[in-house]
Amino acid sequence: MRESTQHASATDVETVLVHPFGNENVRQTLTALSEHRQLSAFITSIGWTESEALSWLRPAKSLVERRLFPMIGSQQLHVTPASELVRNLLLRAQPAALRRLGSGSGPLSAHWVARQVENKAIKALSRLNQPAAVYGYSTFASRVFGAARERGMETILEVPHVHWATTRSWAGQLQSRAPGWAVTARQDLSRSKVHAMEDLELALATRLISPSAQVTESLRAAGIDSHITEIPYGCPDVHPGQKPLRWDGRGPLKVLFVGRIVGMKGIADVVSAAKALSSAVHVTAIGQLPGETFPALEDMLRTVDYRGTMPRSEILLEMRKHHVLLLPSLVEGRSLAALEGLSQGLPAVVTAGSGVDDLVALGAGAIVDRFAPEQIATELHRFLDDPGLVEARSAKALEIARASGWGPFRDGTAQFFQQIGSGVRGH
Repeated sequence: MRESTQHASATDVETVLVHPFGNENVRQTLTALSEHRQLSAFITSIGWTESEALSWLRPAKSLVERRLFPMIGSQQLHVTPASELVRNLLLRAQPAALRRLGSGSGPLSAHWVARQVENKAIKALSRLNQPAAVYGYSTFASRVFGAARERGMETILEVPHVHWATTRSWAGQLQSRAPGWAVTARQDLSRSKVHAMEDLELALATRLISPSAQVTESLRAAGIDSHITEIPYGCPDVHPGQKPLRWDGRGPLKVLFVGRIVGMKGIADVVSAAKALSSAVHVTAIGQLPGETFPALEDMLRTVDYRGTMPRSEILLEMRKHHVLLLPSLVEGRSLAALEGLSQGLPAVVTAGSGVDDLVALGAGAIVDRFAPEQIATELHRFLDDPGLVEARSAKALEIARASGWGPFRDGTAQFFQQIGSGVRGH
């Protein structure tokens, strides 16, 4: 969307934003709404608006940092923390049986947390000062959208991932081409309650926000005829003193994977490429493990240097200590990890499934096919054969990141709400 520099006006829309957790795109939307005085309330599970929480909750630094929202006022933040605290404890528990309770398909999963947040949001709608819109996120908004529609409110759904029918298609291919990891895609292989929830949200949404062309295409392929506005996610700000990364060719090529350790993220190809190149590369993985153990996961843990989960600030530091980011995702909306990697000057080897192939193709790295570890090995060999390629592609990554920041996303979001306030309707 075109940039907009207008601030609060009579056409602005007071909006309630609902998300059980809060990642970078949520933060950027909150920033845009707050800057343009379009935010009525942010309803979530756990959150703080003051950084002092980092000092008195230091043992939970990772959690606090991810749930710190200094861009909004304390009166705008509404939390319901109990269920999310329980889930976080379960995800860090031993044995695996306890972790499964809080994992994707467990009874105390993210969707359980989301239900508690929606309950709070539904109650808040009747107490807040007549907000005009509810802004929700895919799989976390069906019930609050129903309540909002009863009140005649706009219901805006941000869809950060491709439609479930497209995901199911790729999960089917995972089952046949990397069967050892198919256990992590069980929820994607058949129609489930979550898919029904997505369908209901899409039906209840008056408008849709898409972060990438492949998300938009998947919605159209599924027959969704709602008004869709495409506002791409951006790269974090590049530090003014950030210089391109370098590698002198000594020691192994340091390759980094960031994301959930599941088949749909292409982890099978990461492991295969690591084995193929052996001691020539050192592969590090950062991300949340599945809620159960199985042979392919145990093999992965023996093959790569698994670092667990980390706060975002530490992940950015790790990115600057590596030479290549490897993200062979089968399908996702627009990888925030890849966007962060570009902002740190990290060359990338990605699939079209990462949703950032348009940026990487500008010179920051290479695009490989899904289920193609031999292509990954070939691309990594290019760096091994020409260590100077790290610096050349790193410089290009920084250039791309500077031109593809979050500013246009915030401006597009603010303009989107101003159009709603002006009575503009898409068809």
